[in-house]
Amino acid sequence: MVDARSILVVDLTAGSSRVEQIDGAGTLGLGGKVLGIRLLERYLDPAVDPLASENIIALTPSRLVAYGMSGTDRFGVFTKSPLTGIWLETYSGGSFAKTLCETGWDALVITGAAPAPVRVHIDREGARMLPADDLWGKDTFATEAELLAGLGRRSSALTIGVAGEKLVRVASVMHEQAHTLGRGGLGAVFGSKMLKAVTATSPGPAKPHAQEQFVATRREVSALATDSPVVAAYRKYGTPIMVSVLNEAGTFPTDFFLKGAAPHRATLEAEHWPEWATVEHHTCSPCQLRCRKRLILTEGPEAGREIHGPEYETLYTFGGSCMVEHARDVAKLNERCNMLGIDTISGGNLAAIAIKAKQLGVLDEGPEPGDVEGIAATLEALATRSTSLGETLAQGMDDALADLGMSDWSITSKGLDPAGYEPRRLKGMALSYAVNVRGACHLRATFYKAELSGILDGLDDDAYVQTYIDWEDRMLLMDGLTMCRFYRDLMTWDRIVSCVSQLNGAPVTKEELEILSAETITRIRRLNMTFGLTPADDTVAERFFRDPTDKAPALDRAELERRVRIYWVKRGWGDDGRPPA
Repeated sequence: MVDARSILVVDLTAGSSRVEQIDGAGTLGLGGKVLGIRLLERYLDPAVDPLASENIIALTPSRLVAYGMSGTDRFGVFTKSPLTGIWLETYSGGSFAKTLCETGWDALVITGAAPAPVRVHIDREGARMLPADDLWGKDTFATEAELLAGLGRRSSALTIGVAGEKLVRVASVMHEQAHTLGRGGLGAVFGSKMLKAVTATSPGPAKPHAQEQFVATRREVSALATDSPVVAAYRKYGTPIMVSVLNEAGTFPTDFFLKGAAPHRATLEAEHWPEWATVEHHTCSPCQLRCRKRLILTEGPEAGREIHGPEYETLYTFGGSCMVEHARDVAKLNERCNMLGIDTISGGNLAAIAIKAKQLGVLDEGPEPGDVEGIAATLEALATRSTSLGETLAQGMDDALADLGMSDWSITSKGLDPAGYEPRRLKGMALSYAVNVRGACHLRATFYKAELSGILDGLDDDAYVQTYIDWEDRMLLMDGLTMCRFYRDLMTWDRIVSCVSQLNGAPVTKEELEILSAETITRIRRLNMTFGLTPADDTVAERFFRDPTDKAPALDRAELERRVRIYWVKRGWGDDGRPPA
C-alpha cells in the first residue's frame, strides 16, 4: 500500500526548496488528477488571484511510465486558472514525464515569485533556481534548444514564450516544440512567477518490480496499440482524422460556430496531406501509436520546410472558426502559436472574434475570414499585447467580447471556450461542457465518442446521464494513471483495475475505483465553489440556446437543465448541485 508521497516544494520568493511527505492513503497509488486535487487542497489558498505569487503550480508525472507501459509517457499540471478563475488541469506527452519520474519525486510544487527571470532545475538531489535573464524574451523553440544544449543526457524542458511573459490569459507551456500544456493560461502563471522554464535531468531508468498480473496487462495493451483496428486510424492520421468524421456528422464548428461543416473540408482533411507534404510519424516513447505528425512540404516556395502537423483542435479553430482553407496554412499558424506560447484553441477562437468584429463593423481594422497573414498578425499582437486589439484579446474570450460590446457571441462554459465538437448537434457534449470541472472541455469524458458511435440512441435521461458518469469515471481514472486518451478504447475496467493494483501494491476493485472517482470529482467541485463557482455555472453559452446552426437546431434548455440536475443527484450533490461538506 502507498502510504506517503514525496513532494518537492520550490518557493521562488524565498529562493529555497524543501521536501515534504503527504499522506497517500485513499489515493490507491494514483497520481495525476487524484493527487493533484490533494496538492491544491494542501498548498493553495483558494482566495488568491491566479496571477499572484501565492498561486501554486503542481506537476505530477505518470507513475506507470517507470514500468515502460505504452501510453503513459505523460504528466499533469494543476493550478488555479487565470482565464477561468477555477480549477485547471492540463496534460502533455513527451519525455518530461519519464525524466521527472526517474528523479524520484512524486510531485513538484512551485509557489512564490522570483524577483528576476529564473528557471527551476530538478534532479534526484532536489531543486536549483538558476538565472534566466538571458532567456527572457526568447521564443519557446529557441529557449528549449539553448537549455538542452547545456544539460546532460536524459534531460527535458518545459518553457514559456512571450505570451506567458506578458501574462496573456491563454498562454501555454511548451515541451519539445509540439507538446502543449495549453488550456486555461498555465503559461501566464509561469510568467507571473518570472519562471521561464522548468528543466529536469534523470539519473537513469528506475526499475520497479512489476507484478505478474500487471505484466500480462502491459503486454496486452502494447499488442493492442500495435495491431488493434480501433487505433489504426489514429496511427495513420492522428487526431486530424476527426476533421472528416465531424464534418460528415455536421458537428465541425465553422465560421465561429455559425455552421456545422466547412465547405473547404477537403483541404483540411489529413487524408489529403500526402498530396502536398511528406508525412512522418513520430511517437512519445514507448508508445506504439506514432500519432504525432511531422510534415515536410513538397510544394510551393517553401518546399523542403519541416513543420509540425496540427492537431484536430487547431484545425477546428483556424480552419473552422477562422475559415483558413488549407491545412498547410493551419500548420504554419500552429507553429507560430507554439513558438509564442499560445493555446491554439483559445488563440484561434480569439482570432475569430477579431474577424467577426471586423465583419460587424465593431473594428475598423482586423483580419478577414481565411486571411492567414492577418490572423498571424493578430496572434502576434495577442502574444505581445502590442496593440489595443492585442491587449483586449489577451484578457480571454469573455472579457474581450465584453470590451467589444459583443458578449452575445460568447461560446464559453465557466469561462473556457469549447473544443471542436458542436454542442447543438452533439447534445452529449453540451452536457459535458456544462458539468465539466474546468469548463468547456472535451477530454475529461470524451463523450463525443459515445455519441458518434450511437450508444446513446434511445436512452432516457437517467440512462443517458449514467452513461456520461461511467465515461467520466473511467477517464478520471486514466487521468489518475496519467494515460494518453488514445488508449481509452483499450483500457477496459479490468485493465484499469490491474494497473491501479500495481501502483497500490495491493488488489483493488472496480467498485473502489468508482468510489475514488466520485470522491475526486466532489473534492474538485468543493474547491471550485470556494473559488466562487455556483451551480448556475453548470451550463453552456446562451448563444447555443438561442441560435441554430445550418446542421442543428438551438439547444433545448429544459432538456439540458434536466440532465444537469440528474447528474448532480447521481454525484451526491442533491437537487441544488451543492456537495455536502
